[in-house]
Amino acid sequence: MAKIELRNVSKRFGNTVVLENLNLTIEDGQFAVLIGPSGCGKTTVLRTIAGIGPQSSGQVLMDDQDISDLPPGKRDLAMVFQNYAIYPTMSVRDNIEYGLKNRKVPAPTRNKLIAEISEIVGIAPYLDRKPAQLSGGQRQRVALARAMVKKPKVFLMDEPLSNLDAKLRSQMRVELIELHNHLKTTFVYVTHDQVEAMSMADRIILLNNGVIQQEANPREIYTNPCNKFTAQFIGAPQMNILPLPGSDMSFGFRPEKVTLTEQAPDAFLKKKARIITREMLGSETLYQLRFDKQSIMVKSLSDVFLPGTDVYFSLRKEDILLFKRDENRLYPQEDGYGQALAAAGRV
Repeated sequence: MAKIELRNVSKRFGNTVVLENLNLTIEDGQFAVLIGPSGCGKTTVLRTIAGIGPQSSGQVLMDDQDISDLPPGKRDLAMVFQNYAIYPTMSVRDNIEYGLKNRKVPAPTRNKLIAEISEIVGIAPYLDRKPAQLSGGQRQRVALARAMVKKPKVFLMDEPLSNLDAKLRSQMRVELIELHNHLKTTFVYVTHDQVEAMSMADRIILLNNGVIQQEANPREIYTNPCNKFTAQFIGAPQMNILPLPGSDMSFGFRPEKVTLTEQAPDAFLKKKARIITREMLGSETLYQLRFDKQSIMVKSLSDVFLPGTDVYFSLRKEDILLFKRDENRLYPQEDGYGQALAAAGRV
């Protein structure tokens, strides 16, 4: 296990700045997930930690030791890639053993490690098969096993589940959580899929344009986003954001916080709207509502409202978030909060 720290790390490709003075600490044993839109810099951060794409400036530390100039093979970490990177002409056993042979690990130790790790990841029956004879999930487990036999201090994972179908992705998410709990090793995981981030992470690091927008556990980042970008990136459907009447500010609320009724309710914010679409999602229903040339999404347990009908939607004041002109949150302790909240109630 190891703590990873990036201090004032910058990365440039020619005149393009991908990271600028990035500071990040990933604690020992943590399951940290880097998430953000395409091109935000998350894979660059991972490659910087690995030493594959060294930083242009700044430091990378492992357990407070500067490893900035260490080659990848000396960094005591293992990386699992999106495309698995396993050798098609080798058996599963040979794929797992390959790195151990290069490190001149004795044969008895190699055999013991392979037996132990293959049992953990559930590929013991397939050791003599070739990758072409395996499913996508089994090939992913081979890639994990090959990383695990190195007994690294840190696992780096670059969108390792993106090539799997939805059912396998869900299964592998559970297996990776169990694997992390078993190994107690530091995991740094890159994804664009917020379901993966929310379900797997101890800590989410949300990036945009090479800048950390927010670092928090999944519950905190969902319920208490610190800016408009975080509020709208995390959550599906995304948070509804509406302009605040009479100002250059805005306010937001999660789709599941909205109550729908046929009659006008006694509520802090209430507004008549028309249902435009209805999407049945099993236990939940998504509605698109339109009012005053604006649209919002509502997630409801009720499926009784039909497209084309008028309803009232309402909100409690505690479910409303306020955002300043610079798109950062306006918090209750700040000047102008009460006035802005009252304006939201009059939308």
